[in-house]
Amino acid sequence: MNWQNYITADPFVCEGKACFKDTHLLISEILGKLATGVTPDDILKSYPSLSHEAIQASLAFVAELTREQIFNQSKLAPHRQVRVAGRLEAIRLSDYTFTLIAAETQYAINGFAKAIDPQTLSTLLGKNVVVSGTAHFTQEGALLILEAAQIVIAKGNDIEIWGRIPTPLHRPFDMSDFKEERGLSAIIGKWPGDETDEEVLSALEELS
Repeated sequence: MNWQNYITADPFVCEGKACFKDTHLLISEILGKLATGVTPDDILKSYPSLSHEAIQASLAFVAELTREQIFNQSKLAPHRQVRVAGRLEAIRLSDYTFTLIAAETQYAINGFAKAIDPQTLSTLLGKNVVVSGTAHFTQEGALLILEAAQIVIAKGNDIEIWGRIPTPLHRPFDMSDFKEERGLSAIIGKWPGDETDEEVLSALEELS
C-alpha cells in the first residue's frame, strides 16, 4: 500500500505532525485507539471522513517508520558519556536545543538540553561553559548530537581540558592517531629522543 496517498506531514497543519490528508486528525490518535482494542469499524463510525484504506495506511506508515528507525540506529556508533567545553552560541527554548562552539576547534556542536531548566539555560547564552552528558555518533565516528545532562560555567582550565570534540570509544582506524604531536611527544616535543627520565616524569607531573 502507498500510505502517502492518505497521510501527510504539513508544517502548517497540526504543527507538522503526521495526520490524515484533508483532515486535522492525527495518525497517533487512531493508532492509540487501535492499540486499546477499538476495531476499525468502530473508528469509522466515530470518524466518517476516514476509510478502511486510510486506517490501513496508518499501519503501513508506522511499519515503514519503525523499519527506518531500526536501520538508522544500526548505522550509529555506541554513545558515550562526555564533557565538552566551549561557548554557548545559540539556544532555542521552544525545543531545548542549543549550539556549542567547541573551544579547541571552533566546531559547532548541536545539542539538546531537556534536563536543564530553561531559565538557567538562558542565563548561559554567550558564555564559556562545560556540558556534561551523552554524545551520539554516526557509524563513521562523527559527532551527531550532544544530549546535555548538566551545563555549568567553565572555570579555571576547563576550556583547555575539555575543549576537544568527543569521539567514540571505538572508531575507525585513523592514521592521524600516529602523528608526532600526539601522545608523549606532544608533552615534551621530542620523544623518543635524548631527554632524561627526570624530564619525562616532570612533564607527566605537570599534566596530572
